[in-house]
Amino acid sequence: MTRDSSNTSDRINHLAMADSYLPHSGGSRVYYANLYKNLLSAYPDTVTLLTKKVPGWEEFDREASTDRFRIVRRFGPLPNWRYEQLPKAIPQFLQASGTMLVGHFDCLHCCDLFPQAFNGVFLRKIFRVPLLIFCHGDEISQTDRRRHQPEVRNFIYSQADAIVAANQFAWDGLKRIGVPVSRVHKLTPGVDRERFHPVPPNPELIQKHGLAGKKVILTVARLVPRKGHKVVLEALPKVLREVKNLRYLVAGEGPEKPRLEHQAKDLSICDAVIFLGDVPHDRIREYYSICDVFVMINRLESQGDVESFGMVFTEAGAMGKPVIGGRSGGTAESILDGETGFLTDPDSSEEVAQRLRQLLTNDYLAQEMGTKGLRRVIDEFNWESRGRALRKITEHVVRAS
Repeated sequence: MTRDSSNTSDRINHLAMADSYLPHSGGSRVYYANLYKNLLSAYPDTVTLLTKKVPGWEEFDREASTDRFRIVRRFGPLPNWRYEQLPKAIPQFLQASGTMLVGHFDCLHCCDLFPQAFNGVFLRKIFRVPLLIFCHGDEISQTDRRRHQPEVRNFIYSQADAIVAANQFAWDGLKRIGVPVSRVHKLTPGVDRERFHPVPPNPELIQKHGLAGKKVILTVARLVPRKGHKVVLEALPKVLREVKNLRYLVAGEGPEKPRLEHQAKDLSICDAVIFLGDVPHDRIREYYSICDVFVMINRLESQGDVESFGMVFTEAGAMGKPVIGGRSGGTAESILDGETGFLTDPDSSEEVAQRLRQLLTNDYLAQEMGTKGLRRVIDEFNWESRGRALRKITEHVVRAS
């Protein structure tokens, strides 16, 4: 379609497809929610989001939906990207086709490579709408290790009118596989400053978990191998020799939980480790507020699963907390090593223990790094600018179509 370029206030009707969405946990889901929230706050556009049913979706959708932001849920998220999942793409394709037939959409946003962007390639041709695909980087590192998926992946990206790289790791990956950089736009996550900013520790949580007079470290992440809980637990006995009043809070659920609980028992550190379970996103701030150090030692797994940015690091930074992450994937973009926190060898519990001891025993260093992290978030990680940038990218491809 062609629009009158003299009228930049024209409404754009976006159709977005995501394999999962909030309240499903995950930084990429928070990324999309904030992008669309801020886009819609600045422009008279509409967004219809096709996604899957996840626990808690009914209540979430009642609160999140507006006359310009509509969430439509069917089916369930894919468990993996293996070829046996391909038949599940067909009903999703039919759902998207029906939605496009009855609605008037100016562009198509695909938040996941499979099956959303795969279907998006065909929807683009059938309905003649421009296609924008988001890339976080792990789509490339994971498919690199598959036999035929790299060819399918490269074909999908080649058909996109624009690709939004959510971080430098994704941008580098897209360039490596031959995507023209003229079609790639880097749009790093922002931080919701209304939600994440320095606040006094919640006394109720301190009492509930017995944290009075304790030093507290915190991890907020799904309990999966690449989040590195294992190496933090391995480091704890070394830290406890010097910081005896230490408590480690683990927020999140996942398949690794039984193994991690058993590991804590074997290391005789159960008294120092508190598994919080899944903490709702709107309560995460309260847990950031009671920690002295945020830690997540992300690592590259054998299947190419990697932390491509690490929004939790900038969220913790917005709360004025120093952070420790793994020297892997794209975390060098979310952590300034030696300034806002430390990057460590994800295979070295000794190095992790050393950095934890530094921050837990040196209040000046911890406060200085936390202050620098907060200042960086204020200066560089603004969601409003990201929402406007996404709108401009979309407007460009709509006008060109």
